[in-house]
Amino acid sequence: MSLPLVTLDGVVGAISVYAHAKDAFDDEAAELGELFAGPAAIAVQNAQLLAKAKRVAASLQSVLSKRAVIDQAVGIVMSRADCTADEAFDRLHQLSQTRNTKLSVVARSLVDEAVRRARARHSGG
Repeated sequence: MSLPLVTLDGVVGAISVYAHAKDAFDDEAAELGELFAGPAAIAVQNAQLLAKAKRVAASLQSVLSKRAVIDQAVGIVMSRADCTADEAFDRLHQLSQTRNTKLSVVARSLVDEAVRRARARHSGG
């Protein structure tokens, strides 16, 4: 016996129940199955929504993290080139295009290099 898991948004899955005996499922079994299918559909839909929310949250966290590094790189370029934030961003963007590398990767490389240089200066090396 197979029962669809239906929500207001549509079918989100199915419950399939198997039996060894022929004609094991009568009308009463089907009605009982339908009683379980409603809450099961809601549970499946909630699980799907939770998984989607987690993916969105992870994606947003990644974007925020990359944005922070880009902002740090913009500050470094502003300091070194004595330019505005827009000009610094444009320089990073041009470098990204020239290297055919994502802006966040170019920014991370610039920030990492600046940190290495600063540590070398402070450690006397």
